[in-house]
Amino acid sequence: MKTKLVGILLVLALLALSVVAVGAETGTVTITGGTLSVTPANVTLGGVTLDGTDKLSTSASGANSWSAADARGTGLGWNLTIGATDFDDGAGKTIDIAQADSEFKIQLLDTNVTVTAGNTKPVSSAATLTVIPDTGSVKFLSAATDTGMGTYAIAPNFELEIPAETYVGSGTYTSTITVTAATGP
Repeated sequence: MKTKLVGILLVLALLALSVVAVGAETGTVTITGGTLSVTPANVTLGGVTLDGTDKLSTSASGANSWSAADARGTGLGWNLTIGATDFDDGAGKTIDIAQADSEFKIQLLDTNVTVTAGNTKPVSSAATLTVIPDTGSVKFLSAATDTGMGTYAIAPNFELEIPAETYVGSGTYTSTITVTAATGP
């Protein structure tokens, strides 16, 4: 019996010696927040021929490929605003976008905002044609807190009302369009 007990103790001692200690290592990563940005592109409106009636000049649906990115990693939300100057032909003739018959408008359908990489996409506040002011700006897209983190493709549509009494002038009218990204929905 003693021999069996010594044998069992010897086996247990050998097992105890063969147990390998397992250690844990750690992995670390440093994450630095990026920026909030918008990348608009030039807006091209279709040409019109004056015929004595008011006309509409529109951009082709989906022709404007813009992007917005929130790489800050804060979850604070964000919004995009747009403003524009009057359309000017460079020779003294203008289309005053503050007038009711010559408004410049933006429309951003929900289907024209897509996630490139990120979480919940931002929401348009210009689902119908929305007037772009010639002074100040109007919000047209926003991401609520904890949404809009990532990169998003945006394809807004535009419309310019051209009154019947517009001068041909130089034939090409230009506006400066300002798009701004700001913190907060």
